[in-house]
Amino acid sequence: MDELRKDPTRGHWVLMRPKGKPPQTGDCLYCPGVEQLTGPEIAAYRKDGPAPNTPGWSVRVVPEGDAYFRIEWELVREGVGMFDMITPRGASELIVESPRHDDTFATMDPEALEAVLWMYRDRLVDLKRDGQIRDILISRRHKKPGVPPHHPYSRVTAIPIVFGETRRELREAREYYQYKRRCLYCDMLRQEIGAEDRVVRLTPFFAALVPYAARTPLETWILPRQHGCSYEDTLRPESGPDLARLLSEYFRALAQGFGDPGYELVLHTAPNLRSRILQGDWATIRDDYHWHLEIVPQPERANRVGGIFVNETAPEVSAAELRQAWPGGAGRPQG
Repeated sequence: MDELRKDPTRGHWVLMRPKGKPPQTGDCLYCPGVEQLTGPEIAAYRKDGPAPNTPGWSVRVVPEGDAYFRIEWELVREGVGMFDMITPRGASELIVESPRHDDTFATMDPEALEAVLWMYRDRLVDLKRDGQIRDILISRRHKKPGVPPHHPYSRVTAIPIVFGETRRELREAREYYQYKRRCLYCDMLRQEIGAEDRVVRLTPFFAALVPYAARTPLETWILPRQHGCSYEDTLRPESGPDLARLLSEYFRALAQGFGDPGYELVLHTAPNLRSRILQGDWATIRDDYHWHLEIVPQPERANRVGGIFVNETAPEVSAAELRQAWPGGAGRPQG
């Protein structure tokens, strides 16, 4: 049986599991016409209402083939002497972003990209109905080294614990709020927009910026200018198209100005607030946390010394280069 084991010296969880099956080869499982090969369809957007597991979709969600976490498993928490173990109940899903095999976020129309963003929301809403799921990660890799080109998809990973990076972000945001009674991210937005040096683009609803302590060249965060801790509670009919246009332009700038590098996109949003274990868990999270997207081009090239990231390109330089490469014009950020 697969299991999550906790390292008590570092607070890290490690998934123990048998080696998975090798990746499939041959025809793509996610192109239209072979829907029955992907496993039962979880969700899809279709204009004309054809039956599930048939062509005619624009965005489709299917179970991951070699899933790390499974919804059908029973959640068991137990102590093994001084150690902690949890069964990996959760979900591993793929959001197939387009019927076209060679699409990327740089080639998709903003309207198609917006549909993907709404599916992110739908999956968060659906999975957070399950009180045994504590945290959900939505991520996307483009051109991962060692992985052959494949149909475009985002990955949804829902788990019965809180991801370590989420836990650290929540702690820092909570401690800042306890001291200043203000949101850390809102304060950061005000300062960055005022200074402009690291702002790449401003829209009515969002800001794209290179963070002050960027870990790698071209690392970019996209934050809503209106405070909100949960992506699914904040995305609106008026802000969805704005975010889709911003992402479309950003990824076109990466592709055209920097040779279409690989990247990792991660949605940082509040965990499942229905799954509080201790009274007082996340008591101020609606005020202290602020959802955002983080995009790290070529994360495999990140340089670290003893856990400290080393970035040889100043964030101000990266921001200027991104503004210069932005489709339709360069110069100062607009908003």
